[in-house]
Amino acid sequence: MRPPRRRSLAVAVALGLACGALATPASAGTTQSSGSACGDPSVAKASGALRPPARDFSAAHRDGNRVTARSGRVRLAVGLDPLAITISTNRGEIVREIQAGGLYVKRGEGTAPIPVTTAEPARIGRCAVELQARFGDGTAGTVTLQAQGDDTVSLSLAVDDTSVTHWGEQLVTSPDELVYGLTARTVDDLAASETAPQAVGSLNRKGERVKMYVTPTISQYQPFYQSSKGYGLLVDGTLPGVYDLGATDPAILSFEFELDPQAHAARYFVFAGDHYRQNDAYSRLTGRPAVPPKDVFLHWQGYDVLPPGDPVVVDGVPLNPTVADDLARYEQYGIPPGIYHFDRPWAVGTEGIGEFRFDPARFPDPVGMLKLLHARGWKTQVWISEWVLDERAAKARTGGWLAPGSEREPDLTNPEAVRSIRKDLEDFLRGPEGRYVDGFFIDRTEEIVPSSAGDVYHDGRTGRQIHNAYPVLMQRIVRDALNKTRPDGGWFITRGSYTGTTSLGMNGWSDTHSRTGVAIPEQPDTGPSTDLGLRSVLISLQREAFMGQPYYGTDVGGYTSFGDREVFARWLEVGAASPLMILDGKAPRTPWNMPTEPTFDQEVLDIFTRYVKLHHALQPYLVGLSHDARRTGAPLVRPLAYNYPRDPNVADRWDEWQLGNDLLVAPVWESGARSRSVYLPKGAWVDFWDRSRVVQGPVEITEDVPLGRMPLYVQQGSPLLQDKQLEKLAYAS
Repeated sequence: MRPPRRRSLAVAVALGLACGALATPASAGTTQSSGSACGDPSVAKASGALRPPARDFSAAHRDGNRVTARSGRVRLAVGLDPLAITISTNRGEIVREIQAGGLYVKRGEGTAPIPVTTAEPARIGRCAVELQARFGDGTAGTVTLQAQGDDTVSLSLAVDDTSVTHWGEQLVTSPDELVYGLTARTVDDLAASETAPQAVGSLNRKGERVKMYVTPTISQYQPFYQSSKGYGLLVDGTLPGVYDLGATDPAILSFEFELDPQAHAARYFVFAGDHYRQNDAYSRLTGRPAVPPKDVFLHWQGYDVLPPGDPVVVDGVPLNPTVADDLARYEQYGIPPGIYHFDRPWAVGTEGIGEFRFDPARFPDPVGMLKLLHARGWKTQVWISEWVLDERAAKARTGGWLAPGSEREPDLTNPEAVRSIRKDLEDFLRGPEGRYVDGFFIDRTEEIVPSSAGDVYHDGRTGRQIHNAYPVLMQRIVRDALNKTRPDGGWFITRGSYTGTTSLGMNGWSDTHSRTGVAIPEQPDTGPSTDLGLRSVLISLQREAFMGQPYYGTDVGGYTSFGDREVFARWLEVGAASPLMILDGKAPRTPWNMPTEPTFDQEVLDIFTRYVKLHHALQPYLVGLSHDARRTGAPLVRPLAYNYPRDPNVADRWDEWQLGNDLLVAPVWESGARSRSVYLPKGAWVDFWDRSRVVQGPVEITEDVPLGRMPLYVQQGSPLLQDKQLEKLAYAS
């Protein structure tokens, strides 16, 4: 199936705050020449601000109390007194309305909003419409509308008043509006979403209050939401903020962010259209998703800790006993190799990451081990973080490039820090060990970053400006190192993310049901991973689509040890139907060394083998989807609302998704469940496991789901039905 024909209301509207002196009011009501006076609004000076290209309006003019402008498929109508802005399509469909008093600033957190009340044209030009704005207390500001593409418009507002500390907007919402995205975390509450997962959250975020402050360890954040009403909103920059999605007042959607203290400016973008168009516009603005090497779509095998032990010689190479056992078991049971992940501690020095060199106490012959893994068909990956320890920390102290008040966090705004970390990575990747390492697993970039207003970094930004930006700063360093040393191959996956991550690498994974704190030393686990952790993963996986993030995977079985073998078995099923299938965590998660009884679990071994093979058989399909993501921003995992936006049965269906357009996935998350309801939307659907069974949708059916059976349906006519590997797996089950 192809995505449905997209409506022509594809728009990306940017609303931003641009500072600077007010221009002379325009005396004419018609379009003026664009000229050199037009350019990016000064909001581009704000921390982390995007710099989208500009283009001319096709028409802009004033008619009494109203200014109108057109750009491609976008129509803007601005009421001046009071200030109100309507965004519509060339068909006249209203996409979004900023009503009088909706846009505001504050002087101090918790103070009353000061709304923009009126505006007067200062300049009406082809590439910008500038308005002189007045706030409710008489403060002056500037509102600028600017075209930035055939379907892109920006609206900027600025105040040149240092006492203004926050800005935001309030919109009226209807009861039938749904809001998607923002975070992979199911709800803002840390305990209910992570340390002790509860049956909370869904795709729809209405009724929630969501802080935009990257928080470990489910730390995929994007200040971007999508509405069922046909628009998305992205707040530009890196300052912390909060979205109130009808939590305080069910009739009001609002957001409020700290105002950049240097630029006295802020901005947001609106993308109008269906979900595909919103992802397309978002990725054109922030950077198209990177296409990872095809190997990342194999399964990943790793351990939180690989303990040292007596070496086992394999093909003349002394190996860590766990690595040797894995190689033997994989060969014995006919499981295909994938990516072997070496988590911390894998290296020498403090906390197992003092320097980029394998620890000979754990790995007696690192080069021989890595070469052997490659010879057996494996790719390899190692854990890294930005932390500088031991000699690297001493070098940072001497060079003056530690972050404010930190003994291990580098100041990633300091060019010396960037050069040093990049060189360490490049030297490792070119060295005798690292030349056999294919990718990186970036961790820790969001845990202990100095983040207060008093923490001033090398480039003059404060910790408030840097906190959300910090993960992306590290990701750029790693991407540069990989581009130099692995131009045709290397990859990274990262835990923390914010605007910009998508174009650099893959995010992410999350430590579902992890620990009670992230202080050093880490505090004990709160308990075993549960099926409620798996439930949360189904939501996170689909949230990423609405956040513009095409690649996602989770620790199969949860980061902490699972106490129920069914949790692991069902998580294997989900992992196989995810973009990334990651087997890593704090306890062994192999069927021959289970943390549950029996420790050798034949039933789980059969499930493990079947679903690893299924994921590998889907590799060519996933590779094709990754190229689609690069071209259009389309996610690999697609909530049913993407392809069936007019079907009310799928608007908040968080326990099903499509992988691409051809494969519908209906996972089982509850331990003990042996049946589940499956909704099949419009079309003809072929049972993956029984090709003779075709079901016509839309219809709700009840499926038997014995352990090891996850309902999968393929669109009739899909090339997947002709794939011999998939067919063999289906009949072998």
